[in-house]
Amino acid sequence: MPKAVMMMNFNDRLKPNTEFIIYRPAKLSTHHLDVINELYLPLINAEAAMVYIYFNESASHYEPLAVRFHREMMDEFGMPLSKFSNEIEKLEAIGLIRTFVSNEAHDDLFIYEVLLPLTPESFFKDPMLSLYLYNTIGPDAYRKKKERLIYPGMPENFSEVTRKFTEVFTSGSAEGFSVPSESFQKENHSSGPNMDLDDFDFDVLFTHLKGTKIDRAFFTKEVRMLIVKLSALFDLNAYDIKQILMSSTTQYAGIDEEQLKYEARRYYQKENGSRLPKLQKEDETPKAQTSGNSYIDSLENINPLDRLNDIRNFKPSDQDLKLVTDIIAKTSLPNGVINLLLEYVYQQKQGDLNYPYTMKIAKDWESKGILSAKDAYQSIMDFRQQKKNASQKAAQKYNYRERQGERRPAWMDGKGKVEEQKPKVKKEEKSEDRSTQKTAKDDPEIQKMIEEFRKSR
Repeated sequence: MPKAVMMMNFNDRLKPNTEFIIYRPAKLSTHHLDVINELYLPLINAEAAMVYIYFNESASHYEPLAVRFHREMMDEFGMPLSKFSNEIEKLEAIGLIRTFVSNEAHDDLFIYEVLLPLTPESFFKDPMLSLYLYNTIGPDAYRKKKERLIYPGMPENFSEVTRKFTEVFTSGSAEGFSVPSESFQKENHSSGPNMDLDDFDFDVLFTHLKGTKIDRAFFTKEVRMLIVKLSALFDLNAYDIKQILMSSTTQYAGIDEEQLKYEARRYYQKENGSRLPKLQKEDETPKAQTSGNSYIDSLENINPLDRLNDIRNFKPSDQDLKLVTDIIAKTSLPNGVINLLLEYVYQQKQGDLNYPYTMKIAKDWESKGILSAKDAYQSIMDFRQQKKNASQKAAQKYNYRERQGERRPAWMDGKGKVEEQKPKVKKEEKSEDRSTQKTAKDDPEIQKMIEEFRKSR
């Protein structure tokens, strides 16, 4: 079952009699509990920490993979399942619990995999967790916690004289021996906040980096994950990350991760004063902060030539300048619409601000009386929905024909694909020309583009 479907059915399947298994290959030590109390507790609150510790401790009283019922949680904690689910979500997000649900629709069984907390060093070096902790408890308490968990390094001016294995032992006979294949107890440590590399669009970032000296080879898996975390922590889009990378990368040494963290924090505080981001659940975020209107509205107050400078990293070509100047001089489009148009074409044409293409859209939008970036955005979204509905109807039509026993067209099997598609594209283009809708609204990824350029200056 797809993950999205499972998530939608999660709460429906969670009932008092729903079964669960705790998967805990390793036990919590006193040191692990110290880390939970000192570092995680201020971020997830006492209830979530209590659930995590109970999962660990109670597992000792059952056989491994013993099946239990969620009614147990209601009785132990005196909380409804909705509250329990809320605490589990916190543990999942911060990387202490992984939740699995059976793929069988009528087999309501959950598995909660308990992960050991990060080491203090890993926690403090994680850009998200350390900053959230700092902002939650304040600088004095943060410093004291860090000092309590620091262990001094090895004294210098010493040489290691440890004996090697082969210097002490000799190997014996290997007759009848085979390497075991079973799964043993292990310490499955948390990897930090539950995030994926797919949570940030690196393709858009690489488009922005064209023409710079920042090589794609610099983006190791560790650097990419750091960028993902910084983008989420400071609400940064691809354009913001580009600006930060320009200040933290050298042509020969590559990307300095510590400098990248510093530049990201400075970039955020430049926009938000001395305020630092706070950890809060997504459903607790005020609507005003989640709305895309702030980005759309900001486009109205930016001069298109300034926006062009931003897009081109202050190196616009003569053709770029001519394009923007002609749009301003030859159309009545306001600044917000022109700025949105530039960003749309930049994404659609992968960095090429094609003059005829852009001017055609500008004339089209002017003829429709689009007078604000918000109107242009809404018009594109409406067309996007119409296009989606048309595609669904077409799919239903072909499915119906197949059910009636009709022969499948050759293009559905990959035969004659190019030949069949070409006249269809021309026909659609002709139809869009007649309805004056060509190119103005033909980008199904426009909303993604809006998010990627959000807060750009």
